[in-house]
Amino acid sequence: MKKQNYFVVLAFFTMIFFAQHTLGQSIIDGFMTPKKKGSISVSYSFESYDEFYLADQRNDAPGRLGGQVSTQSIGVYAKYGISDRFNVVFNLPYIVAQGDGNENIPQEDGSFQDQQVQDLQDMSIYLKYKAYEHTFGIGQLSVIPALGFGTPLSDYPADDLLSVGNGATFVDMRGIIHFKSNTGLFVEGQAGHSLRSDEVPDAWLFAGKLGYAHEKFYIDFGFQTQVSDSDAPDIGEAVFSATRVNFTQLAFSAYYPVVAGIGVSAGIGQYIDGRNVGRATRFSGGVVCNF
Repeated sequence: MKKQNYFVVLAFFTMIFFAQHTLGQSIIDGFMTPKKKGSISVSYSFESYDEFYLADQRNDAPGRLGGQVSTQSIGVYAKYGISDRFNVVFNLPYIVAQGDGNENIPQEDGSFQDQQVQDLQDMSIYLKYKAYEHTFGIGQLSVIPALGFGTPLSDYPADDLLSVGNGATFVDMRGIIHFKSNTGLFVEGQAGHSLRSDEVPDAWLFAGKLGYAHEKFYIDFGFQTQVSDSDAPDIGEAVFSATRVNFTQLAFSAYYPVVAGIGVSAGIGQYIDGRNVGRATRFSGGVVCNF
């Protein structure tokens, strides 16, 4: 495949990977939900980019897409405390992926219109367990292993030029170390491995957060990193879903309780490095109902 064609293919293909990270940071964290308590949130997220990494080289988005690629997501996220030490987390996004049209360059079908696909993406469920905790004079340290499972809930095409996901079923195994001080300041780190079906490469997952949790508000700053199997191919060397995808994203998020049981959340994220992925900026907001 010629290098110019790589640009066109990648611009569409990276939509697949934006769609998988609508939360911006890891789907699970080190905070445990008390027994018989829980929350449900509905959020909206928008990501766009005009530059991308072809392998590890940074390039402009192709003219065929008007130089701009975007992904929108409406997500439902829920968590529940089966016990004080054992929680379940659920996530399901609906994705709209779009490449801008260009009045001078036709799309693959010969038209000059925007190209867009939309569908339910992948349902995921995680179980996490507080296996160890120790209280110091200044705070509490927790060690939390987690196990996750995800699979597509719609029959979307995974290897079309524009798609909402990679079509893989996955199993994630993660470990979290979380420390929260008595003042509300907290820090956590997590690492894990994701096993993926079909030709989608397995990947190592890393994340970390530094923040402040208080009954009046919550803020955090963190990162999320994915490192795919190094033997996986780059764009143009295999079908789209088999491509190696690495990235590091920085993100900031906040939560504020409005009335009893209801709060609002907001966040912003930026991909700062990667391989076969767009250099996207993300904005999100949502409503959280606690019960």
